Amino acid sequence: MLSLSKLKTASQVHKELSMEAALREVKNGESLTSAAKTNDVSRTTLRSRMEKPNPSRVGLKNTSVNDRYVQRFLSRHSDLSLRITHSSNRKKDGEWTVERCGEYISKLQDLHVGGFLERPEQVWWNFDETVFTTSEMYDRVIARKLAKQISSQFDGTEENVTILPCGNAAGVQLNFMALHAGTVHVLSRLDDTFGLCYHAVNASGYIDQVHFANYIKTELFPAVTELKQNVVFVDGHFKHMNNLPLFRYCKELYEKTAKQVEIFCLPTGQTNHLQLFDVSVFGGIKKKWRMYLRDRLLVERGIITKETLLCHIVKLWYRTEGCPEKYAFNGEQCLKSGFAKVGLFAFNPYVIRRITIRKSSVVESTVDQSRTSVLFELLKAHYGLMTEKDLADVKELVLLKQKGVTPGAVLANSIQKNLFGEAPKKQQREKNRQLSLSAGALITHPSFVEQLGKDEAAKNAKKVAAAAKRKAPLSQPAKQAKKTLVKKQRKA
Repeated sequence: MLSLSKLKTASQVHKELSMEAALREVKNGESLTSAAKTNDVSRTTLRSRMEKPNPSRVGLKNTSVNDRYVQRFLSRHSDLSLRITHSSNRKKDGEWTVERCGEYISKLQDLHVGGFLERPEQVWWNFDETVFTTSEMYDRVIARKLAKQISSQFDGTEENVTILPCGNAAGVQLNFMALHAGTVHVLSRLDDTFGLCYHAVNASGYIDQVHFANYIKTELFPAVTELKQNVVFVDGHFKHMNNLPLFRYCKELYEKTAKQVEIFCLPTGQTNHLQLFDVSVFGGIKKKWRMYLRDRLLVERGIITKETLLCHIVKLWYRTEGCPEKYAFNGEQCLKSGFAKVGLFAFNPYVIRRITIRKSSVVESTVDQSRTSVLFELLKAHYGLMTEKDLADVKELVLLKQKGVTPGAVLANSIQKNLFGEAPKKQQREKNRQLSLSAGALITHPSFVEQLGKDEAAKNAKKVAAAAKRKAPLSQPAKQAKKTLVKKQRKA
């Protein structure tokens, strides 16, 4: 079988046949100009082919752009490197400190002491969603090394389906959720899925609070085998935190079956280090999926569409009949190894510190521990500064000095804000301000759920009041008496 590089298009074949016909006519005595005009070929090219019947290839000898070519190109340009594009910034990633890491570990330690995180059946990982597309999109680009972040570019023509998988430390994988953008369920999308897929539809195509709560109630709760100490890890997305129906489902489950399910939110800005699917699962799955999409293009009627996407994902994910071993997803082994990588099972605080704390945080902590103690002793002895607020102010001043920020610049910035006013902030989606997720938190705590219920009741009361105000009849103002016009008599 010929490779793709040796195949020729119809236009190329037509040009070669026309050139051979012109060469044959010239050899039979036809003039060069007449043969070129009759066969619609270039006279200059025909003359060159007469002088040199087997011309050499013009240009570079090796024009294939493969991995070796890219590596040679990067080695010739020292200011370029291979980067991965990101669709969101990493501002919160730099706010992680040693103190917050210790607070996160202490919260996990409380769960461990309370009976959680002891057996793999108790630890269910978060329901982290990802997008599967029917066309291959490239996220690796060549850019200058000093570039901090490369924006991801999408042309909007690809068809995406949101997939929400779930698994535990024992390697058990539940039926994943597949969410399509639309208004109706299409039954043909579930063909050849063997009941291993939870299908849902909404207008946006992104998972919302209702679908997330229903999925947990339908798929997770029946799979819970432990009566107590079951924990679910999620990220700090809006649909996870402000999800009152989900908390009610957990309470109803405990009242009916005595099965306790707690939900723990991971620290903000650290999901790329602490989220299992991001650390250990999605990378290998997406790589094999891109290979599968590429090779399906060479198969007759092998193009994958949004209507046939689920049967292919189910076949590769759960290794059903007809699954090629080359592209099969290794989700079970990745789940088991991923729990160890993020330090959850077996619970290991040392691993959590190693994968989350950066060099800057470590240097900052060592400076605080070794030098600030001597400085505080001098301030206490000579200036009488001994309260916690004084020590915090001095520490903040030292950090600003290390960053090159002078006290005059801080004072000028404060005066400018007071004089001219701060710039208007962009209005974002409503956030939950009763719970801080800087070091993670248990969002099924009774006080948090109670406050969330009060906020929901107040919001519903406002909606009812607004609806009643719209339906109320308008009060008509009292009719004013018409003024009687007195006609003036005409002068005689």
